[in-house]
Amino acid sequence: MKDQIVQDLLLRVHPFRFLRGHQRDRLAQNLQPRNVAEGETVFLRGDEDDRVFLIARGEVEILDPRRGDDQLVTVVKPFHYFGEWEAIFCEPRLFGARARGEGLLFWIPGQRFRELLRESPACSQGFGTILRDNQGIFSGFDRFTGRLLKEADEGYINIEGLLPLYRSLHPAIHPRVTDPHRLDTAAFHYALRRLPENVTRTFAFLLVDEFPHAFDEPETLFPVIATAARRRDVWEMMPGKNMVLLRNGRSDLIDLVSCLCLYAVEAQKIRERLARDQAAPRLQRFLSSGEGGDEEDFLRTMPFSTREMAGIRSIWPADTPQRLYEILRHREMIGIDVRRQRRNYNMRRGEYWISQVARVTRELIGCDPTDLSSERGVHIVSSNTHSVTNCLNPWFPEHQSAILQWGRQEQHAALEGAWRHQADQVYALARDYFAVFPREAEIARKRALAGGQHWLDQTASTGIQVQVIDLEQLRGEAYDEDLLPVPGGCRDLVVNIDYAFGHQAEYVIRNLLTLFGANIRSISFLGKAGALAGERGDLLCPSAFIEQQTDQFQPLPGSQKELEAILAKTFAVHSGPMLTVEGTLLQNRQMLSFYREIWDVVGMEMEGTHYYREILESRELGVIPRDVRCSFLYYVSDIPLRAHGGLTAPLAPHEGVPPLYAITRTILNNILGGGAL
Repeated sequence: MKDQIVQDLLLRVHPFRFLRGHQRDRLAQNLQPRNVAEGETVFLRGDEDDRVFLIARGEVEILDPRRGDDQLVTVVKPFHYFGEWEAIFCEPRLFGARARGEGLLFWIPGQRFRELLRESPACSQGFGTILRDNQGIFSGFDRFTGRLLKEADEGYINIEGLLPLYRSLHPAIHPRVTDPHRLDTAAFHYALRRLPENVTRTFAFLLVDEFPHAFDEPETLFPVIATAARRRDVWEMMPGKNMVLLRNGRSDLIDLVSCLCLYAVEAQKIRERLARDQAAPRLQRFLSSGEGGDEEDFLRTMPFSTREMAGIRSIWPADTPQRLYEILRHREMIGIDVRRQRRNYNMRRGEYWISQVARVTRELIGCDPTDLSSERGVHIVSSNTHSVTNCLNPWFPEHQSAILQWGRQEQHAALEGAWRHQADQVYALARDYFAVFPREAEIARKRALAGGQHWLDQTASTGIQVQVIDLEQLRGEAYDEDLLPVPGGCRDLVVNIDYAFGHQAEYVIRNLLTLFGANIRSISFLGKAGALAGERGDLLCPSAFIEQQTDQFQPLPGSQKELEAILAKTFAVHSGPMLTVEGTLLQNRQMLSFYREIWDVVGMEMEGTHYYREILESRELGVIPRDVRCSFLYYVSDIPLRAHGGLTAPLAPHEGVPPLYAITRTILNNILGGGAL
């Protein structure tokens, strides 16, 4: 009798209705009955209970005790379910549940429910549609980005008005966003490294997508302001006012404004703490006359815990009192003017950039990219400014012993941990080695130049550096020992471009595809990503891209499986859909859990969908050949759902360098070997 009731229940409850017969049979064995009396509590708000309930008979009230003991949220009728939210998002109960009369419920454990979502894509997508469209779980993101973009279109962004919307997002990188009593110095540090260095004394930002006519050469007029961890073109027009040149697309705008929101939230906490302690006079006296003695001793008098002050000092090790005083005076008063080109064709930066790429190509091989012979193939690689060129530079194996000896003498951190390849240690040491021995850096660059590598040093304010490598000139050279030799007769070019940023990827790849056109043989993208599976240093091999804004699903070619098989011999590789997100701060635990459980997503990045869409379009329009090989590989830089595993925790050299060079070698070997990927 029970079996028949359960089978009938599963066939009537949507989206369990989409289960196949054998899946229903297995699930029926896991369903546990529970008879409830009128007024009986099913669960309470805050319970660590992730069971999912189906109602066979009776009704259940969903209550929100925050509004009063009997504040009704909704009534769940027979042949419906409840409790799925906590199972999917792995959270304590948000509401309470109470029987409304006698009833019969069946429940399944949260773990079994999550397994069911992975077993049945149809059922999983049914739940996903309800959560996204009916329950609006991402409406907070839509409100934040909608208001931000609307205000940007109108020409003025009000940070103060955006802050309530930002706080409601609960970004995964900013876990203490709603806690007014505890500083989040890790998140604060993350945002400050992506904002102009003078943000604590800047009240006005002018955001432009092209230089105003009067400021065509701003570097000759204004001081350049550095941004530590984000490529931004920023100039201080006058004390308290910055001009920022935005990159193409909306990603750069969203990233800048969301980082300013994070900054404002944490700066307000610091300011209010200082104000309550009446610290302004002490700070002013210390800065003006040095009264208060040693800086370390003085900072101990500030109203912060030892851990909080250590976090603040790590952000500003040189001028901590000055920065605190600036925050106290600033009061998060930030005005943002946005001026964009309207009804005026002016894409100078993109035109200059692609013209520079063409110029470097002509200098290297004596031929314009539009006049390449048919046997001269072009391989586009999007990676970084070092891994591809390092692997193809004979200078590194020639000087490997000297670099390693220097690293051991210095007891360099890059030699700590487990390493598979000695060459990877050399690459990890190279930056600091060149800083100590700048002449060696110049020699290494000349050695690369002799091997057919040319650099595009100017980026036309796109932030995208380029190296063009002529494999014909590299033939016969000894470079990274794990790479194949350049085959005889090969005259191909490798065009390596630095990482684009979000939507900017569309404009960058479109220009390259139209420039090199029919000569393109392969397109490869090597990046770092946040992961929902595995560990730091693992590899991600996407099977598809999902765009966060629309949930558009774009499957990738089956050749990705071949890449996975190659890399799985030495690394843990996770395959599955990748989520292209709007920004690093526009993610929270609910959103990430949703895509992990509903879509089986293995990781997140910011450019993949935009790159791939342009490639597909160019194939269909005949701009590039239909048989162009296309590859996407990522290494895991952070695990945002794990405590202390997010972007605010630094990646050790032995965690990041080996996987980066592993995917670099894999792609280069497919280029050098003429692979069929």
